[in-house]
Amino acid sequence: MSSQRIGKYACLEVECRYLLNKIPADLLDNPQGWLITDRYFSNTRLRLRHMQSVTRKENIYKLTQKYRSETQHPYETTIINLYLTEAEYDHFEVLEAKVLKKRRYSHMVQSRLFSIDVFEGRHQGLILAENELENKSEVDKVVLPSFVLKDVTDDPFFTGGKLATMTDEEFKQGLSQRFRDHEN
Repeated sequence: MSSQRIGKYACLEVECRYLLNKIPADLLDNPQGWLITDRYFSNTRLRLRHMQSVTRKENIYKLTQKYRSETQHPYETTIINLYLTEAEYDHFEVLEAKVLKKRRYSHMVQSRLFSIDVFEGRHQGLILAENELENKSEVDKVVLPSFVLKDVTDDPFFTGGKLATMTDEEFKQGLSQRFRDHEN
């Protein structure tokens, strides 16, 4: 994440998001990653996240506020993370929320680190890649790897909050439409 501060507690996150139609061939050769459960609280900008290591006995718990102001570009978001203990996480976990589950793997391509998210449950079939950048000037310098189908950074359909709140039918139709649009 960028170290650029926005105000006293927030950071600027600069990242690009890409749609994939399959998992990169060599990704699961050394499958270290995280099982991520995100809980989005309705009518807020808050997300409760539990990250469980796939290969180690490690858990990370955090409460995040993530949003984009009217003046920010689609690849920019403001983010505030509050790291929690397991007991603190348990207090928030009982609140009503929309849940999104995925497995996240790190994948290095041409000296760029991509996070590959393979979604589970009702979002199965969706695979996204994200590339965090140090600053805005790097956005145009990203050379897309062959596994990238399409840049979807500016498509709100692919944001976690939107994915969590849409119905199964909205998700299936929306994803199918985006794959069809790519083929044309």
